[in-house]
Amino acid sequence: MAEVSISAFAADMFHLERDLQIIQQSGADFIHVDVMDGHFVPLFGFHQPLIRQMINFNPICGDIHLMAEVTQSMLEQFLRISCRKLTLHVESTEPDRLSAFLKQTAQAGISPGLAISPGTEPERLQPFLPYIEEVLVMSCEPGTEGAVFEERTYEKIRTIRRLLAEEKPQGKIAVDGGLNEERALSCIQSGADRVIIGRAFFTSEDKKGVVERVRRASAGNL
Repeated sequence: MAEVSISAFAADMFHLERDLQIIQQSGADFIHVDVMDGHFVPLFGFHQPLIRQMINFNPICGDIHLMAEVTQSMLEQFLRISCRKLTLHVESTEPDRLSAFLKQTAQAGISPGLAISPGTEPERLQPFLPYIEEVLVMSCEPGTEGAVFEERTYEKIRTIRRLLAEEKPQGKIAVDGGLNEERALSCIQSGADRVIIGRAFFTSEDKKGVVERVRRASAGNL
């Protein structure tokens, strides 16, 4: 059965605690937290002190995605936060430094992940697959307002699944960006293990149902 995470960036920032509680009550596996630096991507996202408070509020907030040009000092700050997953972008720094960052993350007892943007070829992931536990496929342009879901995401998931089968059979695939229930299920059918839903969750009248229906459908129980 696939995991379902909810993006905190889609929450109402004026009522963040309320919305975090709503996500928790929905039974979602994780609350996905985007960190954006306004440089690697246009927008700014959550910062370290707020994330620390969110994780203290509920550890399921510990799924951190760095949409940023990562430096050693930035990495160390996040390794000191009690997160469960820390995902960097394959495009975020030079290969040698990225490999070192992923190794440091694993050594800190945090699950290392690697995100890939829509315009990046899946083969670019190959050198780093031994160091990660999950690939995060961005299904729309990261950190951009009004970005739309990329239909080619499904084929990209299938390609990455083949790469993992050869290089890291136990590796997982997550997908994030513009997902609704239908797209989430199509991503799972293409080979994803986890889907991250944002606006479609918060605009639904049946938020718990969103999580439950995607899970049931992924297990073949429609």
